Amino acid sequence: MNRSRVGRTFAVASAILAATALGTGSSSAATINYRGPASGTYSDFVGCTGWVDMGFEEGSGTAYARGNFALGTSTRGTQCKGWLERRESPDAPFVRVSAVHTASDVTGWYYNEIPYAARVCVGDLLYSNSYSCVGFW
Repeated sequence: MNRSRVGRTFAVASAILAATALGTGSSSAATINYRGPASGTYSDFVGCTGWVDMGFEEGSGTAYARGNFALGTSTRGTQCKGWLERRESPDAPFVRVSAVHTASDVTGWYYNEIPYAARVCVGDLLYSNSYSCVGFW
């Protein structure tokens, strides 16, 4: 899928720059069109599931990502949790950028142009390693 930048206006560029600089805020840019789940990003841990959704800004084609979760009670009887992480380059660590969700829900859209990448993490956090983060887009 082509994730190149085309014809961005100054106002949209400013909104993207602000969201990128903060790293934690979702997009305040123009309309983002949902394009479906990103392949290879489905995460499942003890019945807690999530994936990365792809979105592209109307007009410019700028890529955005959001986390999408199907959460409830884990197979171990505890509350499922999910969050979106993002990294700024292939050498950077993934960092949580969204709130921790405890119900079936989606996060806001986050800037995701190359070299950025986003992934979801899900689990019940019964232990410190009771979650999974699979794939990225």
